[in-house]
Amino acid sequence: MIERCNKNNRDKIISVVENKRTFRIKNNSSFDINKVKVDGCYILEGTKCDYLFEIINNKIIEQVFYVELKGSNITHAIEQLESTILHCNIIHNSIKYKKCYIVASRYPSSGQSSQILKTKFKKKNNIQLFFDSKIKEVTL
Repeated sequence: MIERCNKNNRDKIISVVENKRTFRIKNNSSFDINKVKVDGCYILEGTKCDYLFEIINNKIIEQVFYVELKGSNITHAIEQLESTILHCNIIHNSIKYKKCYIVASRYPSSGQSSQILKTKFKKKNNIQLFFDSKIKEVTL
């Protein structure tokens, strides 16, 4: 578990907001959730995403969500996520359930370009990628 730039809690709703974009976790299962501010705190240099969330059950990290709250540059958002994944690989390597979220003002529609990006990302990182605009809500 990352113990720097973090806040660990069991709140029912945990959210982060940046650039008028919101990522929210509805913690109906009352998991311990470790919210880490990556950009500007946990990782100070280079390319990195905004936040990551470690979902903890019985003191074991079961899931990790990497989150980028972005304007419209999806290519850069993907680079930021991939860089953070590499940086955290030592800590999160054994965790099987990982997801990446980009909440952006503009992103490829659910058409072919979106599927190509998601497929390419999954093949390269073995992690599922999701796009949304303004607000993304995940329920646990």
